[in-house]
Amino acid sequence: MSEIIYSNVTFKKHMNKDAVAHGEMSKASTEHEEDVTYSDIRTGVKEEVKAEKERDACCDDPSLPVGSKVVTPERERQKVALITLMCVCVILLIVIILAVLCISNFAKMNDTLTVQQIQLTSELQQVKWNLSLVSDLLATAKGKQCSSGWEFFNESCYYFSKDKLTWEQSHYACIHDGGHLVIIQSQQEQDFIRKKVGKTDDKNSYWIGMRDTREEGVWVWIDNTTLNETNKYWDQHKGTNTPAEPNNWPPGEDCAQIGLRCLDQINCWFDFACERNSKRICEHRATDGPTLNNITQGP
Repeated sequence: MSEIIYSNVTFKKHMNKDAVAHGEMSKASTEHEEDVTYSDIRTGVKEEVKAEKERDACCDDPSLPVGSKVVTPERERQKVALITLMCVCVILLIVIILAVLCISNFAKMNDTLTVQQIQLTSELQQVKWNLSLVSDLLATAKGKQCSSGWEFFNESCYYFSKDKLTWEQSHYACIHDGGHLVIIQSQQEQDFIRKKVGKTDDKNSYWIGMRDTREEGVWVWIDNTTLNETNKYWDQHKGTNTPAEPNNWPPGEDCAQIGLRCLDQINCWFDFACERNSKRICEHRATDGPTLNNITQGP
């Protein structure tokens, strides 16, 4: 606040001449009375008052406590922006920390899984090796159940003859040896036999236990089961001028053989004249010996 100047002014009553005389007469009675009037006049510099008011309007608010300041909108926006920026920075810092932790955890998990994978791979290889060893031992043990000169495969014993007989004679020879002419029942069995036979000519092929003597084109195994259309391996003679097997050419080829092109392909059956002499393949079960219940003297 600007300095306030006070001024004391004394006003005295003026008396005329008549009154002077009268006054002198009554002076004694009014000697102690003071005929004085006081007036306080407040004066000040207008510019200082105006400046004071402007400062008061700008900086002070009568409704606020003493010492408080008025915050302008611009300062308020700056304050909000600063607080927002700080919050964003804090959030980004938290996100970065969490990301680093997650990446670290993922890296540890990946290392752990890699180690486990290596261990499992090693264990799997060991199991496969053990299984192979057991299979070999089992095959050897079961192979001992086959007679001398017979070969073990998938629970059965097989005999590949060196002598040659007709189909009929071969059939009885297998029965005499405790088995029967082979009955091929699966692709695995066909694959095993054709690899053993290899590549031959028609003079060194092998009889198998199937023919169509009862009805031309209807092939029957020696256990009286008809050839399964989904499990047959006739040579199609691809790449040659020979008709696909069975072609009954020349006529009278009513018995089945395996050979010729078995080394190169799985389909290597062909029909052949039953009275011709050829090698034979005999078969019987390795565990319980030959099963002859359904085997007759010929289909």
